[in-house]
Formats: sequence, C-alpha cells, structure tokens
Amino acid sequence: MTETPAKSKRALTKRATATAKTKTRKKNVPSPPAAVGSWEDDPATAVGLTVPTPDLSKLPLAFSFPAGGPPPAIYAQGTSQFRYWATAAALRRGADYWANRVPLTQWYGGPNLNVVLDMGFGLDANYDRTALNFFHGPGVTGTVFTCESPDVSCHEVGHAVLDAFKPGLWGAASKEVSAFHESFGDISALMSAIQIPSLRTAILSGSGGNLYTTSRLSRLAEQFGSALRAQDPGLAEADCLRNAVNSFNYQDPTTLPSTAPMYQLSSEPHSFSRIFTGAFFEILGVSLAAKAAIPGGPTEAELLAVADDLAGFLVQGVKCSPIVPNWYAQVAANMVVATQTDPTYASIAKGVFVGRSILSLHSVSSLPMMSNVKSLAAAAKSATAALEPLPLVALPASHHGIDGVLFVEAAAEPLNSIVSAADFKAEPIDPPSAIAAAKAFVDDLFMRGQIDYGAVVDPERRLVRNHKTKTHALVKVDGGARLERRLFSCGLCARGVIH
Repeated sequence: MTETPAKSKRALTKRATATAKTKTRKKNVPSPPAAVGSWEDDPATAVGLTVPTPDLSKLPLAFSFPAGGPPPAIYAQGTSQFRYWATAAALRRGADYWANRVPLTQWYGGPNLNVVLDMGFGLDANYDRTALNFFHGPGVTGTVFTCESPDVSCHEVGHAVLDAFKPGLWGAASKEVSAFHESFGDISALMSAIQIPSLRTAILSGSGGNLYTTSRLSRLAEQFGSALRAQDPGLAEADCLRNAVNSFNYQDPTTLPSTAPMYQLSSEPHSFSRIFTGAFFEILGVSLAAKAAIPGGPTEAELLAVADDLAGFLVQGVKCSPIVPNWYAQVAANMVVATQTDPTYASIAKGVFVGRSILSLHSVSSLPMMSNVKSLAAAAKSATAALEPLPLVALPASHHGIDGVLFVEAAAEPLNSIVSAADFKAEPIDPPSAIAAAKAFVDDLFMRGQIDYGAVVDPERRLVRNHKTKTHALVKVDGGARLERRLFSCGLCARGVIH
C-alpha cells in the first residue's frame, strides 16, 4: 500500500504564504472600467443598453461636454445624469465609426466639438460648426430631450463628420446638396446603430432575416416624431420622424413644392433627403440577402460586414464627386464605380439607383468605362478641390427686399463625368445650371422663413413666418448682401412649432 508522503510544517508555511501573497495581488488588480446606461436606438423603443464609459477626449474626434458632469455610473432612465452619459455614449460610438472610415484628423473647427445638451425650449437639434446643440420640448407622455435619442445625436454627428471631410458642401446653394447633408445624417444614425451587436441580432430575428423592412432600425427618432405629430400631423411620418424604408423616387427638386406634409415629397431638405436614404438602405438590405452564406438567414456579423462595405463605398462616392446641382447622381455614380471590384455590389447598386431614378439608364451604361479611368490621383484631386471655396455668383435680389445683388456660393465645381438622374419616363434629366439651382435654393429659403435678415433688409420689406431657427443669414457687403449658412437644423419648427 502506498502512503502519501507527509508534508512538513515548513512546506505548509511556504504554501500558505504564497496563497496569501496571491490573494493580496488580486486585491490590487484594477477594477473593470465603469459602465454607463444608454439606449440602443431611441427612447421610444425603451431598449436599454449598458456600455463602457466613453472617452469624450478621444482623438481625432473629441467632444467637449458641459463641465461638472456626473461621474460615470448606471443612472435611472429619465434623469439628467442618464441623459448625460446616454448622449456621450451615442456620440462617441458615431464619431468612432466614421473616424475609422473617412479617415479624419479633426472636426471642421478643430480637435474638439462642443456639445450643448439642453440649449433651451424647442423640438430641435442642430450643428453649427462649433457645437452640437440639443433642446427640450413637449412630448406625448412628457418632456422630450432631443439629446437623449441616439438616432438624433448620431444624425447630428453625421452633419459634423460630412462637414469635416467635404466642407465645400456647407455653403453650397443647392437643394440636393442640402438634402444630402440630411441624408448623410440619417445614414450616420443607421450605421451607428448597426454597431451594436444586440440590435443587429434583434433586427434580423424580428424581420426574419429581411433587413429592408420597417423595423426600429429603419424608423428614425420615433419619440421625436410623435412629439412633432402632436403639434402638427404633417411634420413627421406616421410612426417615426423619417423611415429609411420608403418608396420615394427621384424627382427634379425644382418641380416640387417648397414644403409639404411628410407623407408627400417636397424640396425641403429633410423631405427630399429620404430619396437617397431610402436607396442606400435598400442597397444594404438587398446586398445583405445576396451576401449571406445561408440564403434567407443572414447573421449579425454579415450585417456588420456588409454595412461597413457600403459605408466605404459612400465615403468614396462623396470624396470623388464634384459639388454640382445634380449631386445625388454624382455620388451615386461614384459609389457604383467604387463597387466595380465586386460584381454583386455593383449590380445591386446600379439596380437600386436606376430603380429610384437617381441614375438614368444611359448614365449606368457608361459607368464601366468610367471605372477604367478612375485613379487615386483623380480621387485625391477631387478631395483637394472640395477644400477650396466654391465660386460666388450674384443673384438679382430686389424681390427679396435687398438693395443690390445677393452673393451666394454656387455648386459649380468642374465635372469629372457626365451623369444624370431620370424622369418618370426613364429619360435623362438635364440638371439646372449652377445659377438656376442657386436661385431656386434661395427662393425656397425665403419662402420657408429660414433667413435672418439682420440689418440688411428694412422690417417692412421682410417676409416673416413664425420660425425661430434660422439656417442662413444675410450679411451686408459692397454691392448688396451675402448669404451665409449658420447651421444645419433638424428643421422641425418650420411651421411655428417653437414659440
């Protein structure tokens, strides 16, 4: 019979000492980083999310939040502390996503972008090149704080990101350019939400694997939308602010009304933006179905990968496109060119853009030849050109009460290629000249009451509407006035919602 050797007291002492030291080291191990609470997509859906504490000072896209904020922790939903960290988490997620794909070295105004969590009363949010500004206003079940919705905050991040890498779009007097800025904001909200694994899983499970169907991913800013509908049913879509699943096809914006209820299409930027957003989300849905290893059963990892691919195509489309009146067609064409290395993506992008009339059949047929002459040098030249100021044009302005002419930035960069959208008969649409596009854009601004006259126009000669947020302002210059953009606003008080 084998006996177990007896252990000496010395050996037992050594083991006990080693155990004690081990326990002491465990106590000195740093605790995991604090976590904060947020929402997956929007407060209306009430799906909470716990994430690591975001680093607001992270470069290249840092945020400057209000001083004296609450320490990171899991706070009760509905409190100011919860809103602080919920907004911080969403903004950090959106900024990090785009910083890895553009890439960017800083915001337009520098390494830090200010965040004003509550600028005052109003159903609004905006980006003014120095800050993201949020507000509070009456909702259906209580006060709505616009910063709290990741859909809203990541939309505003989209404005700031696009302004950082394509700053020439900021002042361009073009309906399509202005609308695209809003579309990029909505796409930013979609792409930021897709970064959340639990949301990807839930969306694919709830839709049976069919991404291009109405869901809480496609429905943007549900809480915000319900607050607006309570003020005026025409200010938002039936179940959200805007839905990425829609059937809007391209129409010449100069033929559309300046404003219309949201179930119709108008030339107002948020309304017209839905054409491009819908096309992008449709391409995403169809591409996911085509790329899935199991037909009809895409995984959340496949959704993330396809979304990342399309975001890359979009960035290339924006970078390589000259700023001209038919901006939608230019970006769409360059997105298709960017997909040429993958026939699946290429055929889907062409099919959707043609089906939505954003590109004409003739334009698409010429794209394979265009891809042969594309080069990194051409793309770099286009990106560099965007950093140069757009040319100023002088518009007659007496009918606006202005003595002299009105100078505006025209969407008149040199064309790389000739592409066009299509009409309802599938015939190519000749885009308006830069001057005609600028005139139509300015007329719309005056009609919607979005211009601050300042001291340029006498009070009795102004057009006044009950509209608090002014996206543009008149500045007195020799020979007349100059139109300058102040901000990109959610545009949610265009009918006097804010008093």
